[in-house]
Amino acid sequence: MGFGWLLVGYFFVAVVSIYSPLSFAMLLGYPMMIYGLWQLAPYQRYFRVSFFFSLLSLPFAFYYACYGLGKMGISMPAVGAMFAAVEWIYFVFTLLFTALWLFAIYSLCRELGHQRSLAGAIRALVFFALAQVLDLAARLPMGTVASYLVLPAVLLRLITIFLNIYVIYLCYRYICPEGEEFSHLKADAHFKKMKDTLKENKK
Repeated sequence: MGFGWLLVGYFFVAVVSIYSPLSFAMLLGYPMMIYGLWQLAPYQRYFRVSFFFSLLSLPFAFYYACYGLGKMGISMPAVGAMFAAVEWIYFVFTLLFTALWLFAIYSLCRELGHQRSLAGAIRALVFFALAQVLDLAARLPMGTVASYLVLPAVLLRLITIFLNIYVIYLCYRYICPEGEEFSHLKADAHFKKMKDTLKENKK
């Protein structure tokens, strides 16, 4: 259904690439996320919006792959010169992109009435918003105040990544039936099937 691709792709983007020399992992992660969102697009309109928006990730994936190579000793002077500007643009992109697909998961779980995944999506959205505010404050030129916010911002970011992975896993585990593949032509029928399955599980 797409959650598996989304889960693995997000792991490459958010976890593996934390170590900057491994930033080339984004070249694997973002295409996986794009494919996962493409598969999910028929089931919820915000997944469709997320899919189209995710295409903007490819230039960033290429840039950070070059940046990672530079960290490994390969000369990339132009990449280093653009780093500060790209970091701010990428911050805005990840803010909007992550908010979109998290809200898509929230909307799908609400429509299906799956409370465990819905609670996970709400929790992930709240922590993501807090992490982004703290991250933004740590980036601003506020002298020593900003330096005190760096560690809390990093810790909150790690918690947010874990919560995001967990909510995708919940959707993969409980919403997407294991071993089944669904074409886009059968999206409506499968969406009804998912609702019926979840209702049966509640009995």
